[in-house]
Amino acid sequence: MKIRLFYLLIFITTSVSAQITLKGKVVDEFNNPLPFVNVFLQNTTYGTTTSDDGKFFLKTKKYRGTLEISFIGYKTQVLKVNQKTKYLNVVLKELSNELEEVIVVTKPKKRLKKKENPAYRILKEVWKRKRKLGLNLVDNYQFKKHTSIEIGLNNLDTVFIKRIFKKDYEKAISEIKYDNDGINYYIPVYLREQVANVYGNNKENNIRTDIEAEKEEGLGAQGFVFDRMSNTFQNIDVFKNNITLLQKSFVSPLSSDGFATYDYVLYDSIVKNKKKLYNIYFFPRRNGDLAFQGNVWVADKNYSVKKIKMKVHKSINLNFVRGLSFEKEYEVKNDSIYLSTKNAYDGDFTFLDKNESNKGLTIKKTILFKNYILNKPKPSIFYTQKNIKIRPDQYTKKQKYWKGVTDEENKSTYKLINSVKQKKEIKNITGLINTVASGYINTNLGIQFGPFWTAFASNQVEGFRTKIGFRTFKTKDDRFRLGGHIAYGFKDKKVKYGAEARYLLSYKPRIAVGLAYQDDIEQLGSVLLNTTQLLGRSFGTTAILNRGDNFFLSRVKKVAANFDYQIKMNLHVGFNLSHARIGTASQKDFSMNYLDEKGNLRSQITDVASDIYVSYTPGRFVYGLGVERRFGRNIFPTLVLNYRKGYKGPFNGTHSYDKIQFKYTQPILLGKFGLLDATIEGGKTFGTVPIGLLNPVPANQSLSLVKNTFSLLNYYDFVTDTYAATHLEHHFNGFILNKIPLLKKLKLRSLVTFRAAYGTISNNNIAINKSNINYNTPNKMYYEYSVGVENIGYGNLRFLRIDAIWRSNYTPPAGSVVSPTPKFAIRIGIKPGL
Repeated sequence: MKIRLFYLLIFITTSVSAQITLKGKVVDEFNNPLPFVNVFLQNTTYGTTTSDDGKFFLKTKKYRGTLEISFIGYKTQVLKVNQKTKYLNVVLKELSNELEEVIVVTKPKKRLKKKENPAYRILKEVWKRKRKLGLNLVDNYQFKKHTSIEIGLNNLDTVFIKRIFKKDYEKAISEIKYDNDGINYYIPVYLREQVANVYGNNKENNIRTDIEAEKEEGLGAQGFVFDRMSNTFQNIDVFKNNITLLQKSFVSPLSSDGFATYDYVLYDSIVKNKKKLYNIYFFPRRNGDLAFQGNVWVADKNYSVKKIKMKVHKSINLNFVRGLSFEKEYEVKNDSIYLSTKNAYDGDFTFLDKNESNKGLTIKKTILFKNYILNKPKPSIFYTQKNIKIRPDQYTKKQKYWKGVTDEENKSTYKLINSVKQKKEIKNITGLINTVASGYINTNLGIQFGPFWTAFASNQVEGFRTKIGFRTFKTKDDRFRLGGHIAYGFKDKKVKYGAEARYLLSYKPRIAVGLAYQDDIEQLGSVLLNTTQLLGRSFGTTAILNRGDNFFLSRVKKVAANFDYQIKMNLHVGFNLSHARIGTASQKDFSMNYLDEKGNLRSQITDVASDIYVSYTPGRFVYGLGVERRFGRNIFPTLVLNYRKGYKGPFNGTHSYDKIQFKYTQPILLGKFGLLDATIEGGKTFGTVPIGLLNPVPANQSLSLVKNTFSLLNYYDFVTDTYAATHLEHHFNGFILNKIPLLKKLKLRSLVTFRAAYGTISNNNIAINKSNINYNTPNKMYYEYSVGVENIGYGNLRFLRIDAIWRSNYTPPAGSVVSPTPKFAIRIGIKPGL
């Protein structure tokens, strides 16, 4: 572990601290100063424009580089600069034959109203036509799509390269690529290519994608984290008013409400190939707004977008993100149809901050479109048939195929990856990245240990608790996975354990089965609905810091089996069978006693039950083809329905009952106003059952925030057999705090929450209760509300949030052994990025 931490420190340390400070003036051939000339250091984010008198000032953290001075209609000047460069006099020569018309519109010091801005007339026409251009103009289409995703280590200096290659340094340095800054080096560690044919029918709004071939190479193929990172860039539709990126809603520069977020500058227009193009630059009105910076070329007459380049503004803080940029290009077909030819996405990720000298990860995604065929329809049924990838090797092609598909740059990348993937230092770094992201530590035995964040906990029954978990892992696409844990409490001096095996029976249809056994302690009052998790995983036994005393834990010995069938992507039905013996984990402090139907006092429940569930998550991004799958961090709704049947008699089951539950979650993007995450859930238990089979309203006595729980309730404060709850959480994403002077420099974001619960319990269930919990229900609706601040942290690490929480009036019933609940509390939440 010390070695891994050492390499992590190397990975995030700063390699250079020197800087260049440049001053100068740009004039034309007649010594006239040129305003608004672009002056920037190539392959960096350092840049500026000249003032009205042609002067510029540029300060960077680089110690050398290539300065580019460019202006539409003039020949670009490229100059080598370093620390000794102080003042530059630059003369730009006009390119008269390439420029037929130039209109320069300067950005006013005072913001122009929409109708006064020359860009408004052009953008208004784009808004009118943006849904009627491109492939939407034809009834049917098809094209070929080639996608490349590359991940590599960036900003590497010669010291690092020598440490990796040692004696092979001289040969390696001639093959390794330069980084974007042209100064330091970049080593690719993973490359994936996919070729697909896309068919569309606009009349019936159907799209079919047939994968033709796939190929991947590198260390990233062994872990889910690289899949998640490579899928950071989903399709960015610039024509939508709002663009979802990393679970945040950015206002598109082509939004019909863009003038509320952006300043637009009509920089110039140019006539090229007898077509007039307008070049419009856009900038966020306020630093920190979730918006982009860049420029867009718009064609005259039909006002379609020819090209757009944009990047996330450097003032915006996204966890681990140093920079994100996007570029889209289009071609003209039949003089009116503009078709995509290239999408390029580039991401730069670092651990601590955005300092450009820190080492980091580069993710590049390039999509090339070609071979368009328009208005040659296929039978309607053809477009509705879907070819879905079901096996990892389903679209593997021989090397002969790729010789004519892979370009020279990717060929050299594959060669370099093969030479570095066996290097111990590279494997240590990528392994450490996987460990930090997944929580599991790799071994050479095909077994991973973790997750490390559940290794230690504390509660009143076990005292200090330590836990070691494990899982088998060869690749992310394993059909069989065995996992489990062993735990020990230093107060009760008891060993607990659990194991779960899962196997993918069939790729198509996708059928998975699971079998589990556990003998462990659970907090039954911390979760309402659980479908596919066979082992108890409640947070009530994994927290280190808790509020008040909590002896209300249960000892659960359970055998469970699961059968899961995928009807179609993101629509599953499943069946569970379980046999659980449930009793108190602390005879002295917590009683689960009840009266059976003969009036006898019982202390243990034997629950024999079956579950039938339906899970629907439309739009969820799923990756991984093994029995264990992962889900992208996109925004999608979730609907879960579950019917549970308890059996008395078979296998010594003590209770017969029926339970129906549902849960619906709907994230709602509200554009610049942020994201509302709404959840409603409810359920009812039919039959007479003891406390271990009822529905306590989910409480949270830990000092951290847990989704869909009530932070100011104690476990078992409310016990119901019929319940309904709602959780509303709105993230403003800087809409409020970014408008407050001084405060906006902290880059904080505000949020508000409202949570409510209502429930009842039958007299029969109250009558059989002989535990030391007095049943109480929120029959007048219990609620909590809070205001909070998120995006707290340092540099790139801003994953903390703090909520101030209040609750409605509530007094525990007389004689209750439950600790008093606070009326107000401060809680901390942790939400990593990516």
